[in-house]
Amino acid sequence: MRFPGGGGGKSLMLSLRNDSKRVITLPAGQRPVTVNYSLASLLAALLYCSSLFDFSQRLASELVLIDVNEDLAKAEAEDISHAAAYLGNPKIVGTKDYAYARDAAVCVITVGSQSREDQQPADYLEHNLKIFKDVIPNVSKYAPNSVLLILSKPVDILSYVAMKLSGFPPNRVLGLGTFLDSCRFQYFIAQKLGISASAIQALIIGESGPTSVPIWSAVAVMGMPLKDINKEIGTKTDPESWRDLHTKVINSDNELITKKGYHSWGVGICTSEIVDAIVRNTCACFTVSTFVKGCRHGLEKDIFMSLPCIVGRNGVQSFIRLLYTSKEQELLTISCRRIYEAQKLVLDKIE
Repeated sequence: MRFPGGGGGKSLMLSLRNDSKRVITLPAGQRPVTVNYSLASLLAALLYCSSLFDFSQRLASELVLIDVNEDLAKAEAEDISHAAAYLGNPKIVGTKDYAYARDAAVCVITVGSQSREDQQPADYLEHNLKIFKDVIPNVSKYAPNSVLLILSKPVDILSYVAMKLSGFPPNRVLGLGTFLDSCRFQYFIAQKLGISASAIQALIIGESGPTSVPIWSAVAVMGMPLKDINKEIGTKTDPESWRDLHTKVINSDNELITKKGYHSWGVGICTSEIVDAIVRNTCACFTVSTFVKGCRHGLEKDIFMSLPCIVGRNGVQSFIRLLYTSKEQELLTISCRRIYEAQKLVLDKIE
């Protein structure tokens, strides 16, 4: 997702509130890095906000946008306010004052520069780390009981950074992780079979991107494992070439960025689902990035990685332990090591 935040890539915060809950997102101006201040950048903001409307209508009586560019935050708030009658009439505020985050239930962090197609995580991690050192202490100061939901990339590393900088318990920090990857995986499988995506059970875990791990052994249609029909599914010898679907998942971001300059709808919808699960305590299951101590999934290090998690009012309630094939476990170990290698770049800067 391409949104480095207003005012030179600093911070935005959105706060949704009902009688007892506030949900906050940073930053307000969702601008694609590769596009100048044009219609495309405004469209990126519009598309992202549209996903927020869905849960603001159901959950919130107050919406606060916080950005270092206060004029931008106020303009975005005013723009949304014009349709307040159809959002449940929430109070909508634009500001640069973190005090408006007070007593938030959820803080959705989207700040920082996002990657270009030719960049590696290390290329922009340093920049985003500096922003997190400013944003996270402010958020934790005014919303000490909130759940932090991290969208900034690289999401696993920055989720770890957010946990360390905030001092929050691990369950109250989670990242978007491979949730969208899993959704895309379901969609492509459904397309191949010619059925509804809602009938598909499929998940991708580990690190989002090239080293993500599709769990072919768990792919099912209404509970029927596809592996029972095709023993070679997802392997190099698979006569039906199912593994091509994982390649499509990996390439989706860059393809969308090439075609429209950014991607926003899928991320926004996934984000609203997670926020809904937290605020309404639905205990829904998503593949989100969560803290795994002494990583029991292939590496004896503390990292954040995506696993199927139960998400509720306190963040990650627990994660679901699956039985992996030897190949899946091997790929997961590789994914864990890649996350930790990137994490080592920031350890001495946050400890």
